[in-house]
Amino acid sequence: MGPYYRSTSQGMGNFFDTFYQHPILMLLLAAGLVATAIFFWSRKRSS
Repeated sequence: MGPYYRSTSQGMGNFFDTFYQHPILMLLLAAGLVATAIFFWSRKRSS
């Protein structure tokens, strides 16, 4: 357990721990954020 656990709740610690155990989730989250940003950026540009 790293120092990031000191100021976080137990639930938030478990959330971060899940990402450390399954790095593919972080890749999926990043890909989803990029896709969402592109979607909103293209919508704003076309209007």
